[in-house]
Formats: sequence, structure tokens, C-alpha cells
Amino acid sequence: MNKQWIKLFGTVSLLLLFLSACGGRGSEVIYRQESRTGLDDTCLWLSKRTNYHNDNFYDVFNAYYEKQLKKHEYDKAALALSELAELEMYFSLFRESTRDTILSFEKHYRKKVSWDNSLFVDSYLGNYELNQNQYRNAMPYFRRLIKYTPFDFNTCVEVAHGYGDLAYCYFAIGDHEKAIQYDLKALEWFKKTDNENGKGAIYDNLALVHLYIKDYKASDAYFKKAMNSFKQVKDTVNMLTSLHNKIILYQETDNPMQYQLIDSAYHFFKKSKLEDESLDLSLSAFYVEMLLHENRVAQAGAILEELKPLVVELNSPVSDVEYTVALAEYEIKSGKGIKDIALIEKALETVIEEEDYQNQAAFAEVLRDNALLAKNYEKAFFYSEKLKQAENSISNQKVINKTMELNKLHETKRKEEQIAFQKETISNGKTTIALLFSLLMGLLLVLVIVFSRQRQKKIKTENKRAQQYTKQLLDKTEEERRRIASDLHDSVSHELLNLKHSIGSNPRQSGEKIDSIIKDIRSISRNLHPVMFEKVGLSASINQLLDRAQSVNQLMVTSDIVYCNSLSVSDELQVYRIIQEALSNIIKYAEAVAAKIIIRESTEDLMIQIKDNGKGFNVQETLSKKDAFGLHNIIERSKAIGGHAKIHSDKNGTIITIDLKKTT
Repeated sequence: MNKQWIKLFGTVSLLLLFLSACGGRGSEVIYRQESRTGLDDTCLWLSKRTNYHNDNFYDVFNAYYEKQLKKHEYDKAALALSELAELEMYFSLFRESTRDTILSFEKHYRKKVSWDNSLFVDSYLGNYELNQNQYRNAMPYFRRLIKYTPFDFNTCVEVAHGYGDLAYCYFAIGDHEKAIQYDLKALEWFKKTDNENGKGAIYDNLALVHLYIKDYKASDAYFKKAMNSFKQVKDTVNMLTSLHNKIILYQETDNPMQYQLIDSAYHFFKKSKLEDESLDLSLSAFYVEMLLHENRVAQAGAILEELKPLVVELNSPVSDVEYTVALAEYEIKSGKGIKDIALIEKALETVIEEEDYQNQAAFAEVLRDNALLAKNYEKAFFYSEKLKQAENSISNQKVINKTMELNKLHETKRKEEQIAFQKETISNGKTTIALLFSLLMGLLLVLVIVFSRQRQKKIKTENKRAQQYTKQLLDKTEEERRRIASDLHDSVSHELLNLKHSIGSNPRQSGEKIDSIIKDIRSISRNLHPVMFEKVGLSASINQLLDRAQSVNQLMVTSDIVYCNSLSVSDELQVYRIIQEALSNIIKYAEAVAAKIIIRESTEDLMIQIKDNGKGFNVQETLSKKDAFGLHNIIERSKAIGGHAKIHSDKNGTIITIDLKKTT
């Protein structure tokens, strides 16, 4: 017969809400658990669960806690106390001394630390009451927790626990609707973190609530979700706790796999060597039930004897009842009869008042078997009637559940049809939107392709021009070298040879030849680099260039220069070369009578302009030709000094303008 509801309100299901300190993977995560920093060695030692069962654990804590209070290090004291509270909640071992310490901290020191460092106070005090089955006393503490707005991983987890604990209180007092409501709210907060244990604990509690309201399908689904969350983070304790609760589901539904699951869970726990007294007692109670079912009475008695110290240590009303019921079953099976029969009779009266038919059947069966053992047939008949009433109520409930299930299926089918119709309507609308979107995307794609091709064409043209310019630059370099070599050979070399033959015969003629050679060398040098450029500056060098151009060509060249030497020498030389190249082009091709050089400088930029009144030319056509080296030279030199060259030409002449932004 089923005994699950005696265990249902136990610390086993509650335990899940305190085993969520370890993070795991999740979706839509906002807050992730970070590695803990800033803990000193003692506090770090206190935080480890493996140290909790050390004999000196509480001595270490007390010494450290008192030391921090004396030093007025209230944050460190709060951190140590929160670690202790977390461990006691984790193992469901609540000490009166710890409760007194937390109450004292709340009264004297809580206001000295930030609210997020003192959330453990409400959490611990609420769970202390909950462990004593004082659900209504626990609820105000949890309501305090859920008033806070989380801002990081720890605060989000604490608030989520507050909702989960409050949900458990509502579950325990029979308000299942609110229990589900608060569990879902807790799940919502846990999903904002990477805390898989927290999610698993809430899934497990939702499974228990749905189990109690006889929605077995939903209960089983939530158990699977819980187990999946615990497996992700390899949390053995929570996996075993969830298995414990699933045993209740199997017993409730008379699943033939219940005893196999009990055996597996019990031995898995023992093999793991986990130190969890509450879980140990719950799984052992199930295992005793299995042993008695298999008539292994002596082995069941031995286990019950081993559990006695554990029950005393736990000191929990739920644990006491759990052990008492298991002991009663053993005493009946062993033929001794129940020793403390008044406890079971009182429990039967309570569950009858609460209309808890599952536990009514369980208690009635135990009391009936005990009466038969004592040959008290009157009482045996009385408890048989109670058992029959419970079984009839369970049977009626099953019929109601089946009807509700069929009605639920009908409602589900009707909603599915409505959803299908809505989806079809939406789908038609989406098809229209998709067509319009496709047209828009197609048009956009065409524009992108056209723009891309134009850009590629432009890049290709610029690359071709750059290639032509480079080739022309190399050709011009070679041409300049040939010109210099020719000048040296035809003038300087020839004059030196004549000088060699005339030395001594005619001193006057030799002097004239030397002057001619010097003049030729100066001319060659001036063509290579303007004389004294670095010393006289850009303006004077340009005027010298214009004077030479006028002296040897039938061209009148004027200048209008307002320049304050703001460019570097290297940039000034580039400006000089641009003007030199422009004058050369005017002399060679423009057939101009006059030209003018203008330089205007402002605080932010510099404008250079070369104008002539020549015959003009087609700019784009000329630039596309292979022999437009001069124009490309002007454009490239302008770019080199951070400027931009604009060339305008028509039948009235040509204007070349270079705009140059000054750098500070």
C-alpha cells in the first residue's frame, strides 16, 4: 500500500531548493556564476561542503565570526555566517545555536551591511520554520526576499529561492494554484541565470504539486526536466532527491517498476558515500518498505536500528513520522505489533479530516494489519472500513481524473483546431508579406549589383591609370637620365675636350670655355633641383621658375602668392614640382599667351591654382590616354601631400586647382 504522502511533506522535496549553488548551462542567460574571489583562507574553508562534517567546523566558524565582529569587519562576518547558513540548509541540519546567531546578527549588524549581503538571514529563518512544518510562520520571511530586485547572479538566485520556498509553503497548506504560480515565477528568475540546479529543483517541486493534484502526465514530464537539469551539472545529490520523489509517483500510479527504482536509488546513494542525513533517511525508509514487501524482515530491522541515531540528529517532525511509519510496518511484519499505535491513530484522524485518501489508505492498512496481528477483529473491521472508504474515494478520484483527462484532451484538440486556423490566416498574411519582401530584396539586390559593378569598373579604371602612371614615371625617369647624359656629353664633355686642347695656347679663350662649362653645369643642376630651395623657400623658388620660363619662352607668367611657410620642406617641393609640371604642359601644348600662378593660404587650408588662356583640351579623354603623364603627375603629387586636384579646360583656357587641408 502507498505511504508516499507521509514523505511528501518531508525535507526531501524541500532539500532541492538549497542545492542550487552550482551553475550549469541554460538559455537566455543574463547572470552567470563567477568564480569566487576575495575570500580569505578561513572563509574559503568554511564554504566547502566537505568540511562541514569535520568535528572542529563550528569551533573554526565561531572563532572566525567573533574575530571579524571585534574588528568591525561586518561584511566578512556576514559572509562567514551566510556560508554556515547555506550548509545547514543544504544538509537540512538546523541548529538552534545557529538560529540564535542569525537573529542576533539581524538585530545588531544587518543594517551595517548592504541588503544583498544579508539575504541569507530571511532565507535561513524561513527554512528553519519550514523544517519545523511551521509553514505560515515561514512565509513572511520568504515574502521579504521576493520584494528585492536582483542585479547579479547571487541576488537573482536568492530571490528565485524565495519564490520557490514560498511556493512550497502554499503547496504544504493545500493552495496548489498559488504553489504552481510561485514555482513558475521562481523558474522565470532561475532561467535568467546559468544555475541548472535551481531550475531542476523547481521542476521537481512542480512535479510534486502535479502529482498531488493527480496530473500524473504533467508530473512525469516535470520529473524528466528536473533530472535533465541535474544531469547537466552532474549533481548526484539532486539526482537522487529527484529519484526519491519519482518513487512516490511510481507508488501512486502502482507502477511495477517502483521496487526496482527503490533498490537502484538506495544502492546508488550508499555507493556514492554522500553525507546527506535527510536523503539517507528517506531512501532507507523506502528500502525498508521494499525489504518488507520481499519478506526480508531481519535485514529491514537491521537498517531501522542503524537509522535511530540519524533520526535523533535530524530532530525533524517529518523525519520522526517517516521513521515511525517504517518502524510500524516492520513491527507488524515481524509479528510484534506496533508499539506506539497512538501516533498512527492520530495521524489517521488528521488525514481523514484533510481528505488525504492516499495516506488514509496507508494508515488504515497499517492499523488493520496490527489489529489482525493482535486478533482484535473489531478494530480490524473498523480499520478495514476506513481502508475501503479510502480506496473507494481513490477509485472515484481516478474516474474523475480520467473524465478530466478526456475533457482536457477535447479542449486541447479544440484549441489545436483554433490554432491551426489562426496559423493558416497568419500564413496567408505571411505569404503576402514574403512576396513583397522578396520583391524588395530583389530590387535591393539589383541595386547592390549595379553599384558593385560600377565600383569595380571605377577601381579597375583607377588601377589601370595607376599602372599607366607608374610605367610613364619609369619611362620619364629613363628619359631624364638620357637627357642629363646627353647634356653632359654634348656640352660639358665637349667643352672639356676643347679646353684640354686649348690650354696654354690661348689663356683668354680657355677662361671663356671654363665659364661656359660652369654655366652648363648650373643649368643641368637647376633642372634637377631648384637652387637654394631650402634656404629661399617656396615663394622665391616659384618666382625664379617663372622668370626662367618667361626668359626662354614667348609666355607672360604672373604670380599672386599669399603663403606663410606652413608646409614642410618636402611638401613645398611637391607644390613646386606641380607648378613646374603645369608650366611645362602650358609651354608644350596650350599655345597660350599668358599664365598665372595663384597661392592662397587660410587658417585651415591652402589653395594652389595654375591658369592659362590657351586652346584647352578634353580632360577625361586626355587622362585616359597613355601619354598623359604630366596630368597624372600633377594628380598623384597632389594626393601625396593630402590634396585634391581638379582640372577644368575649355576653349578659353585651362584651370588647375589643388585644395590642400592643413594639418595641425
